[in-house]
Amino acid sequence: MFDTNNSIGRVVSLFSGCGGLDYGFAHAGFNVQAAFDNDEHAVSCYNLNHFGKAKQQVIDESWSLEAPVDVIVAGPPCQGFSTGGGYTENDPRNSLLLATCRLVVKSKARLAVIENVAALTNKRNQEYLTQAQEILVKGGYWCSVQVYSAADFGVAQRRKRTVILARFGNAPFRGPIPHKTEMPTVAKAFRGIFSSLQAHNPKFPKPNSKHAVIAKRIGAGQKLCNVRGGDASIPTWDIPEWFGQTSSFEKQILTTIRALRRRNRKRDFGDADPVSLSEIKMEIPQVSQDQLTSLIQRGFMRSSDDLYDLKDTFNGKYRRLDPEDVSPTVDTRFGDVQLFLHPTENRGLTVREAARLQGFPDEFVFPEQEKEAYRLIGNAVPPPMSIQIAEACRELLA
Repeated sequence: MFDTNNSIGRVVSLFSGCGGLDYGFAHAGFNVQAAFDNDEHAVSCYNLNHFGKAKQQVIDESWSLEAPVDVIVAGPPCQGFSTGGGYTENDPRNSLLLATCRLVVKSKARLAVIENVAALTNKRNQEYLTQAQEILVKGGYWCSVQVYSAADFGVAQRRKRTVILARFGNAPFRGPIPHKTEMPTVAKAFRGIFSSLQAHNPKFPKPNSKHAVIAKRIGAGQKLCNVRGGDASIPTWDIPEWFGQTSSFEKQILTTIRALRRRNRKRDFGDADPVSLSEIKMEIPQVSQDQLTSLIQRGFMRSSDDLYDLKDTFNGKYRRLDPEDVSPTVDTRFGDVQLFLHPTENRGLTVREAARLQGFPDEFVFPEQEKEAYRLIGNAVPPPMSIQIAEACRELLA
């Protein structure tokens, strides 16, 4: 795929995944000598695409490189730091960020690029980020830590990621400055998607099924959501075809509870709390216990300890992409029709569409097992972003 006869530096990749970060370095003229990941599906996908050779390998403190290297690129596991990954304090995977930094120091690579979630810079993760920087600085590296938006690199999604760029020596430098040739949108990303493309297999829900009925009521940029108001949120009580009929007064009750549960806080965690009958009566004096009971029986509300709350309190499912905007972050669940909808068709996203939104070229091959393909795409660095990071690294090595 790439000519490495005139390569400008030797690259080794750790926690490579399917190779989104590595692809950019190969594209920019680096020689990707080797890549390592402990996931067999990631390794297989990487090797299908011919820009380096990946091996299945557990990366930890005891492991070391076998040959000199100019650049180490790494994407250590991010789930423990992520706000969307079920954050767990002291997640054992978090230590792999520090192990990566120690391997960089041990290797004496001229440059290192370590990519992770934007939440790595959050207060609760600050200790790990500080330790990572201390390891690199004590090892002789100058560090740049920046949070980037993929859209600024021309990628059609609002994905944000932290990039640690470390160069051996004490000379300060500026990190990559993103640029784009045009404003990215979902519609532009989907131009020219043909049925013959690998991993493009649109699947429509069965007519009159739950997914089909709900999808018909969700417009561009909207989502099924009971806990937020506004034009972007379609509550269950506005889809009577599936969830059942409600009167105008019942809708008033439900929307009042929606506001009260966020306004009248009882706990110091979360973002909403159940409300009492007296609180509801303060807003709607004529409301009755029987009316609340009816809404509970029909699945619009629930009750516990004499408090009332809405049913289905997730903050958005069936998110329909807006063709004239960028996509939400492409994550590992992007193929689930209950979570994301095609911008104009009543179905979920194909693997190839998810790949387009990440900026992967159409010739990039993904596994036939769709679940694995979505996971690999969702965990990857968008290639347009990695290309510009690699180009900045090329200048730093000049």
